[in-house]
Amino acid sequence: MSGKGLQNVFKGWGSKYLTWIKRRYLKNAAGGGEWPPLRGISYQRALGTPLLTTRTGKKKGAGAQARMKTRYKEAAAATKILIDTGTLFGALSVGGKGNLFELLKKGVRVGFTRTPEHKGSRVTIRAIAIRHQKGDRRTNLPQRKILHVPDQALRQRMLIDLERGIIKIGRML
Repeated sequence: MSGKGLQNVFKGWGSKYLTWIKRRYLKNAAGGGEWPPLRGISYQRALGTPLLTTRTGKKKGAGAQARMKTRYKEAAAATKILIDTGTLFGALSVGGKGNLFELLKKGVRVGFTRTPEHKGSRVTIRAIAIRHQKGDRRTNLPQRKILHVPDQALRQRMLIDLERGIIKIGRML
């Protein structure tokens, strides 16, 4: 049996896996998964204001601090983790910018390509994904895994696809 006869099975595997990863990504981005929550600095960027000090560096009064904390909580509810530009999420779509979808003789390789570069920088989308996948202690970036080993349910669906593909090839012989 040749790998060519199973190309459609492998394409299906890649698509199913990426769909599964995107669902997991969105759950994590909304704060409902295993990713650590954003820090206050991320909310400060979203709001464009510092939490405890004024522009001159003096500490704000208790009332102003309470109002800012309320605004941060609101920003936390509206802010999605790793989804502000949509670049990494978009690269999880077949044919999307930065998406790797490569058929092999005995399977499929999916992930992030070495090109293109992220908007306005020389860093590739793949490099950004790897930093988040592994985390970076030097810059205090927490690990936020994007690519995962398929769960049991997805592996079971993939096995069913393989069985159907083998049966189809057998009928052609």
